[in-house]
Amino acid sequence: MSDATSPNPYAAPASSLQETPTGSQAPSIEQALSRGYDFNIGELLGEAWQRTQGTKGIIIGGFLVFYAVLLVVSFVLGGILGVFGALSDSPGAVVIGELVIGILASAMAYPFMAGINMVGIRRAADQPISFNEIFSHFGRTVPLVITAIVMMLLIYLGMILLVIPGLYLAIAYMLAIPLVVERGLSPWQALEASRKAISQHWFKVFGLFLLLGLITMVSAIPLGIGLVWSIPLFVIAMGVLYRTIFGVLPPAQ
Repeated sequence: MSDATSPNPYAAPASSLQETPTGSQAPSIEQALSRGYDFNIGELLGEAWQRTQGTKGIIIGGFLVFYAVLLVVSFVLGGILGVFGALSDSPGAVVIGELVIGILASAMAYPFMAGINMVGIRRAADQPISFNEIFSHFGRTVPLVITAIVMMLLIYLGMILLVIPGLYLAIAYMLAIPLVVERGLSPWQALEASRKAISQHWFKVFGLFLLLGLITMVSAIPLGIGLVWSIPLFVIAMGVLYRTIFGVLPPAQ
């Protein structure tokens, strides 16, 4: 008589999205999508505001360092490509040069944004945060850029068709970038996981980001001083939303 607890040798192998990480309280992506979730916008913003303490320097400092590096790189590349364009005396060289600068800027921007997202996610999960987190995800530049390209193409296509599909996807894909980093999903897996999760409460998530956008716009009016508070609030609110939906894996040792 066979043991009822023994594994079935004929069972299909589990999908990588269905496996719960060992030693973690975070559900798998499949479990997170099937269990459902809910949140109150006011309570989420209140929690995010409390958690901004101790993170403003890291987030704002990260933005300043990134834009300084991006400015220097763009200036140097622009100068080099400008010299080649002058020597070749070809309008095509200028266009190619601008395209190269744009590609490099995107390649730098998305790993940086993933790092910013991870600071908010780790803060929401009471995990240690550091300035280095912001610049520690450049090893995933290729899948992050692919994710961003596919996302933008689909959103633009939706905008061209009837506007509403594009708006729907713009909100539904908001968590795709951190999913590539935090869960190691492929670009399409991350896009679909984000879309399926946010679609469960799309209007509430839309309301959350609309309110965050208004707060950020108003905070920028007095010489941009309020951005010191509103930008960290935006980042950590995204982290709290991510944690509420998917949970957070422990940081890699």
